[in-house]
Amino acid sequence: MIRVGTLFWLVLVSATAFAMFGVKYQVQALDDELARTKRVTAAEEHETRVLDAEWAYLTRPEMLETMNHQFLSLAPISTKQLRTTVADIPMRPALPPPPPTENITVVAAADSTSPTGTPSAPEGVPTTMATPIPITTPTELPPTQSALRAMPALLEKSAAAPQVVKAVPVKAVAKPATPRRAKSLDDLISQIMASR
Repeated sequence: MIRVGTLFWLVLVSATAFAMFGVKYQVQALDDELARTKRVTAAEEHETRVLDAEWAYLTRPEMLETMNHQFLSLAPISTKQLRTTVADIPMRPALPPPPPTENITVVAAADSTSPTGTPSAPEGVPTTMATPIPITTPTELPPTQSALRAMPALLEKSAAAPQVVKAVPVKAVAKPATPRRAKSLDDLISQIMASR
């Protein structure tokens, strides 16, 4: 009969042999994959060198001149194309006429009147007579018209516009809101126009 020790060593040697064969085949598979990757890399490098050579050939001055005459027909700038004075530069076309504007006068209404028939303010608030503040509101501008083009229309004052004037109490003066920082030139111009 076979002894237990001999059986143990026989099983151990056969398990080690199977493990060695498995590791050997895994290493061979990795070597094959490495060789395949090296072949692909070499092919890509060769293709890159071919494309670099083709680019160098196509960007030669003689080749560029040939392709220019064949496809674009570009030529050097002639002296006739150069402007000599500022007067030779054409002016911008005239701007379209500004849209009509409408003047609206904003006047606050008094809530209560004193026994004398004049408007009165709440206790502790100084009362003075208010002056009308005309606010010019332009009609709808086309969406493509910028604030720079709308500026002349906003600055014009219509003398014939009727103004409604009423005596009203002026309430406590509020602190002016700090203006937000303009993100573009159009925003800056609109803030300046709103503050006037």
